[in-house]
Amino acid sequence: MKTSLKKLVEKARLIGDRRRTPTGCLPLYVGEEQRRFVVPTSFLSHPLFRILFEMTYSEYGFDQESGLSVPCDVSVFEDVVGAIEGGRGKFDLRKLVGEIGS
Repeated sequence: MKTSLKKLVEKARLIGDRRRTPTGCLPLYVGEEQRRFVVPTSFLSHPLFRILFEMTYSEYGFDQESGLSVPCDVSVFEDVVGAIEGGRGKFDLRKLVGEIGS
């Protein structure tokens, strides 16, 4: 997965973004509505975030053309970000696992 994660990040940077993305951050498009999030690249080493990238790779591979899309509900993504940022709110791992299984 480490190589896959690096390739996905490189692909996201090469694709670029029409909006300005701060240095040290990565734009992601989440859910069916493709809601844009900008997250620190430091999140990429977190185990929960790696699960999301595994989902992304499994769903889309490296063939994304218009930004790096994450195939989960926005609420699940927000829960993961909250957990990474310090456990804000409650995080339901079963919800994320359910997303992976579907």
